[in-house]
Amino acid sequence: MSAFTMPLPALLHTGHATISASYDSSEPYAVTFGFDVVQPGLEWAVSRELLADALIYGTAGQGDLKVTVRGDLVVLGLSNPNGTGTVVLRRDDIDTLVAHAHRIVAPGCESQFLDWSDTTEFPGVAL
Repeated sequence: MSAFTMPLPALLHTGHATISASYDSSEPYAVTFGFDVVQPGLEWAVSRELLADALIYGTAGQGDLKVTVRGDLVVLGLSNPNGTGTVVLRRDDIDTLVAHAHRIVAPGCESQFLDWSDTTEFPGVAL
């Protein structure tokens, strides 16, 4: 199992801050952004494929999460029943994050890193 956490400079509604981005091969599809500067323990899981697609196509996602690349910046538009928020990050930082996650778990190989023996998460499913 491999994991990493990296600090990311960000622009939030409260101003400039440093948030965290974490990746763990035990959760191979997700990158978790930590917003302790806003509220301790506040996290938002984002599909690493969604981030990669936005870097390639300029935009990805809909509904609760939309990722838009604008020049050297990546804008995360987040929403849930409690409200909405926008996070602006550096494109180079997101590119580095996605590339590092892809070195740990290559795209298309994610299922090899999942623990399929734990059927308690999916009641009624037998392996």
